[in-house]
This record gives sequence, C-alpha cells and structure tokens, in this order.
Amino acid sequence: MLRKSALWIAALQLVALVAYAHVDLIAPCPRYSSAPGCPPPPRGQSIDYNTNAPISSNGINIQPLCKHSVPYAKRKVYKAGESISTGYGIGSSHGGGHCQWALSYDREKTWVVIQTEIRTCLQGTVTGQNVNIPVTIPIDAPSGEVTFMWAWINAVGDREFYSNCADIQVDGRDGGSISGVELLLSNYNTTYGLIPEFPNATDPDDHELFDARKPITISVKGSGSGATSTPGGTQLLNTRPISFSGD
Repeated sequence: MLRKSALWIAALQLVALVAYAHVDLIAPCPRYSSAPGCPPPPRGQSIDYNTNAPISSNGINIQPLCKHSVPYAKRKVYKAGESISTGYGIGSSHGGGHCQWALSYDREKTWVVIQTEIRTCLQGTVTGQNVNIPVTIPIDAPSGEVTFMWAWINAVGDREFYSNCADIQVDGRDGGSISGVELLLSNYNTTYGLIPEFPNATDPDDHELFDARKPITISVKGSGSGATSTPGGTQLLNTRPISFSGD
C-alpha cells in the first residue's frame, strides 16, 4: 500500500512538473482556459488545465491545432487596426523560438498569419513570469467571428509545436478581404518535418522556411456570412531530416 501511495504521489508530481514546464496564451482567453477572468467552458466541455502543453512533440501529434473545437459563445471585441496586448504565462521558454499569430474566419479551416517573430520570441523570460506581446489586427480586417491563434516553435529541447486559440469578434469593414501569409507548420507530425534545435545565435534556425511562406488572401462576404481563401490554405512543408536531443 505504501509503495502504491508513493508511486501515485510521484506520478502527481510528474504531472504537475509537466504542466508547469511550458508556455500558454492567457490573454485573450484561450479556449477552456483556467486563467483568472476567463469564461467557463461551453456546455458539455471541461476546463483545460494543460493549455501550456505542446500539441505535438518530436513529430507525434498530441492534440489538434486549436486543442478544442467548440468555440466560446461570448467573444471579446477588437477593432480592426487595434493592438492586442496578448499575454503569456511562462513555465519554461525553452530558449525562445519562432512565434506566429494568425486569424481564421472559417472555423479553423484556413489561416492567415498577421504577425511573426523569428528566433527571439519569448527569449529571456523566466519561470513564473507573465509577459505581454502587442499584436495588431490589420486595419483592413473584415468584421466577423474570428479564431485568433498563437503558435510557437521552441528553440531548445524536444522538437515541439505549441498553439492556443481564442475566440474573438473583429469590428471592421462589412465584407472585404485580408491578406498575409500561410501558417507554417513544423514539428507538427512527421508530414511537416522538424526544425532542429537552435540554442546559439550561430545555429541554423530554418528562418528561410518562414521567408518562403506563400501569400494568402481570405475574402469575407458582407455581414459575416462566410469566407473564402486564395490560394487555399496549403501549409509549407519542411522535409529536411534532422536530429534532436531531449528536453
């Protein structure tokens, strides 16, 4: 009995360590977040106490891109052209890395990246710290219900892909289009390949993959009645074989 109890306690400690070992979006509220001030999950859903866990590790998928498919019923409103002070809870910043911020007008089928930070995203942050990064909604963003995504590829440790999605309402033009580049997926299952660790300033960081992202335009009909995309949401592949070390 004592042995079983000790094993159970050790398992709980391991879970707690894993849950505190990464980073998550805390503002705007990601789906089902346990962060203070976030709304309760939609009916039939549960609070996610692991929003800071990666969705893929070493090419093995753990969860889908947004982790949860049912959006919040209530959305925070942001005006086109407004700067969002996005917030992040730091467990371990893994040496920084590459961040992308993207919008979807069609329930996560198609993404347009509106901001990117290469290599230095979250670099220098410390455990227990909350940090803010300004992200601007494009001035020409059409009105509508929008999924806002933060995606992160860590610099050091297991080759992981992180993402959180927040449900927002954009107050902009009635119809129109928004242009940017497609979302780069890497470290997200073996189809997309892995970006190797880049702990030192002189290490290759595969930034050229981000430079090569294809342009994309998302068109939204008036009164938020639907969205179409051109050329169509194909994600850039990274197929170069690499090796990695554990975290």
